[in-house]
Amino acid sequence: MEKAGDFIGRAVRRMERPEATLAWLVGAWPGIAGKMLAAHARPIRCENGRLELSVDAKSWQQQLEPMAQEIRDRINHAWGGPLIREVKFLLAKPGPVNLPRELRNDYTPFIRRRRS
Repeated sequence: MEKAGDFIGRAVRRMERPEATLAWLVGAWPGIAGKMLAAHARPIRCENGRLELSVDAKSWQQQLEPMAQEIRDRINHAWGGPLIREVKFLLAKPGPVNLPRELRNDYTPFIRRRRS
């Protein structure tokens, strides 16, 4: 029996769309990178063979830069072909993430009660 990830990966490869590729990579990232690395670095852009990973601290960026080739090879292996040529690490900007109001934890929607 075929794994769902293999089937989805083939379908995404046929689409040749950067946003579909990034969506696949974000979903597969914990399995490719491992839980520890995935907790501190995440894919934010993948276009024209260049992958940009956002890291949450300068220390992680310094540790991961020498591992760029290994990360590239792991991704290409999981993809089943040459997807990534270059990996860049970008330090995440400090401060709150600008999420829509509905996705923030500090927002509770108003619930109207029906009158009986």
